[in-house]
Amino acid sequence: MTRTATLSPGRSLAEGVAVAMLAVAASVAMGRLPSWTAQLGALQSLAWGASAVLALALIRLARWRVTRDVALVVVTAVAMRLAVLPRIPELSDDLWRYVWDGRVVLAGLDPYAHAPDAPALAAMRETEVHPRINHPSLRTIYPPFAEAGFALAERVHPGWLGMKGWIALNDVALVWVLAVLSRRRCGSALPAIAYAWNPLVVIEYAGSGHHDPTALLPLALAVLLLESRPKWSAACFAAAVLGKLLPLAALPLFWRRWPAGARAIAVVASGAGLAWFLRAASGEASGLEAYARTWRNNALAFEGVERVLGEPVARAVAITAPFVVATVAAARGAELVRGARAAFRAGLLLGPVLHPWYLGWALVWDGVAPSLPWLLLSALALLNYGVLAAPAEGGAFHLSLPWRIVEYGAPALLALALHRTRKAVHE
Repeated sequence: MTRTATLSPGRSLAEGVAVAMLAVAASVAMGRLPSWTAQLGALQSLAWGASAVLALALIRLARWRVTRDVALVVVTAVAMRLAVLPRIPELSDDLWRYVWDGRVVLAGLDPYAHAPDAPALAAMRETEVHPRINHPSLRTIYPPFAEAGFALAERVHPGWLGMKGWIALNDVALVWVLAVLSRRRCGSALPAIAYAWNPLVVIEYAGSGHHDPTALLPLALAVLLLESRPKWSAACFAAAVLGKLLPLAALPLFWRRWPAGARAIAVVASGAGLAWFLRAASGEASGLEAYARTWRNNALAFEGVERVLGEPVARAVAITAPFVVATVAAARGAELVRGARAAFRAGLLLGPVLHPWYLGWALVWDGVAPSLPWLLLSALALLNYGVLAAPAEGGAFHLSLPWRIVEYGAPALLALALHRTRKAVHE
């Protein structure tokens, strides 16, 4: 086996800047499209082109030597997000619920007690936000840390742009944390481009305004502070869990690394918050219960399990699988990043719902240890908005089974090919 030859610092910087400029150019082009729905094919084509360039960059990362790598990663990520930030959301209407919930909290009312269509909130209804809220007959699904962020954003800059700004700010901070983690882990911040420059991430968070970075950031901080500030790590972990429930799956991996004091903080903070949230969000017109029991989109493995074992068992498997994978990884002494990545991937692939923006929960770990198959999956996930054209069903569109087989099958085949290649090289 031959050692990969590294490029000179000047050549490395030139290649890195060239990729960065192409990534920013793609984001600018996406941001200038008149409509992401009417010109869905153009949006997807731009994203796929940017993904291909990113893949080539990831393949060549081992040859690059860039001294100011953190700055290159973060500045490019900021430019990419600014290019799409001013767009009003088109591909998803989740942002309008965030704005609504923030206004409800600031009004001194409880979004867990009243759905947007409830008589108690009639005085708050207007013509911009309320008509765009999805599932207005259901009470909010979002945990308390997320709700606090919605209220803060609405206080600082009311409306959809302020909310997107809050989410993008968290996303940029997350990119910086990933760059630092990557440098600590492998001596270079450049692997963080797998998340930071991924066009799906830019589209879903800075473009459509999904709030996942507000929970991903404290989760990444929990990893960053694990050794130096374990109690702060535990507090950040609790914040992540109370921003979105998925981080709870990584608890076994953190648990074996925290001292007793940090464990107590994590249990008390996340336990008390979750107990309150689950009680407040349950009952009649519960969005949380509707999601857990009935919602599905873009599932493949889930449907296979469902056919064999039935829907209740399939949903139970989807909920428990990430925790089981993390527990096994922790018992085997696996590295936290690799164990958490395996757990989150299991949850995404086995779940009944895999919206494109959910992939950020897998890609965030790729920001420390890149994966070409998951980059391909993130590119193909954009098909869930329509196949190169806006579907007649609009937001009710669901990708057909043949296309889902392509979406999941192509990355699986790539993973198999890469595995065989690595095996052949090491023989």
